[in-house]
Order: sequence, then C-alpha cells, then structure tokens
Amino acid sequence: MTTLSPALRKAFEETHYHVLHQAPFGLQVGQPQPALAAIYQQHQTDCACLITAFNPMGELLEKDENIERHAQLGRALGAAGYAALPTVAQHPANGWPAEPGFLVIGMGREDAQRWAAEWEQLAVLWTAADTVPQLLETQVPDWMR
Repeated sequence: MTTLSPALRKAFEETHYHVLHQAPFGLQVGQPQPALAAIYQQHQTDCACLITAFNPMGELLEKDENIERHAQLGRALGAAGYAALPTVAQHPANGWPAEPGFLVIGMGREDAQRWAAEWEQLAVLWTAADTVPQLLETQVPDWMR
C-alpha cells in the first residue's frame, strides 16, 4: 500500500461527511460521533464505513457516470446483505464537488478497505466501537503521492 500525500490526507481529514439519517449527523476524521452508538446498537454491530463510488482514484467523472457508479455500489451493497444509510461528503473550501455515498453498517476494517479498492477509491472512512472515524487508505497511484 502506498501513502496519500500530506495535502490529500489533509483534504480527506477536513472533509465533512454527512449521514442522512432520521436525525442527520456528521462524521469527521478523529472526532467521536455518539450517534453511531445508537446505530450500532440497533444493528447489533460495532463498526461501519463510509464509502463512495464517485470519482475513482481522484479522477473527476461526468455527473451521469458518477450517478451510475453510485447506483451500482448501492445494488452491490444490498446484494451483499449490508444495511446502508445515504451520505454526502463535502470539503468546506477546496471546490471539490460533493460526493454521495453510503454509511455501511457492520462492515469490518478489512472489508472496508477491500470494497474501497474494488470501487477504486483512494481511502475510506471507517469507525470501530469507539465511534471515532479513521481514514483507511487503499492504493494510491504514484502520480498522486
């Protein structure tokens, strides 16, 4: 596995990850989110991940292509038996377009990294029982390091 550049890591860490639940809440790298505890309890799990299919490997795609990838990811998660909540990730200032995704309930760390790699994502947000989101890297192309 390669490492994100410091600037790219900082952008992921500064991004606001919005979970569009009955009572919406936000996730931020390194900051505990107590709302996750209730979701964990409801689904009898102790982990979750936030994943998107938008803009593989950090390459901006056309809107229609991103929407189709998002729909495919949703179908794949459902077929795999995962419960998922809709999300939107948005950096507050860098101009990168908002990215819809899913908070996947009960997806373990290794599966989160595997799914992120399969959907060509540079990283995925993952939370354990402590409800503190952490950034897990997948494969970063040489040109992005």
